[in-house]
Amino acid sequence: MKSRGRSAAHVVPAVVPSRPSEGGTPSVRRGLPVRHAAWAEQVPETLGRRPLRDVPGVIFLSFGLMKAFASTFPFLVGAPGLAVSSGPEGFARLLTGLGVPFPLFNAWMVILVEVLCGVGLILGAWLPATALLTRLCALPLAVNMLVALSVGVRQVLGNPVVLDGLPVMNQSWRLPLEVGLLAAMVYLLWRPVARWRTGW
Repeated sequence: MKSRGRSAAHVVPAVVPSRPSEGGTPSVRRGLPVRHAAWAEQVPETLGRRPLRDVPGVIFLSFGLMKAFASTFPFLVGAPGLAVSSGPEGFARLLTGLGVPFPLFNAWMVILVEVLCGVGLILGAWLPATALLTRLCALPLAVNMLVALSVGVRQVLGNPVVLDGLPVMNQSWRLPLEVGLLAAMVYLLWRPVARWRTGW
């Protein structure tokens, strides 16, 4: 008996529901490839979208690290003469002045979110579940920017933030940058990957 040559690739039969007029019994079609869930895929980023990840990612990472150290935090808030014992504690004092509850806890949360999610944005296109990871990073960063924008609006309305007698966070670049970062995060929440799939 002659054996026929067959492909070594394993093809999993796909179960396709039949139409109601066919009796409602599922039929099996051979030769259909197995489709993985879209959210679990690793989706490479395109050259045009790459800055949407890298630029905000680097900015958030830098800002998070600057908040974490006493030597860089005063420059971040625009008050080089400010004396703080440590970055997170100085940032917590700023949050206290803004009326944020649990200031030290929230200071550490903001630092961790900006550092980890900033790195997640940069590396997300090379990791599995690209769309899910991108959204998990963009959502807390968008909330972070909404809070920062509320401080910026407060400055514009003539109610500056004062820390140890020094006005802080009144840099002219801050408000446009925060608006741009928020817009980028909203876009990544809407379109987390370059190859868009319906329903994800």
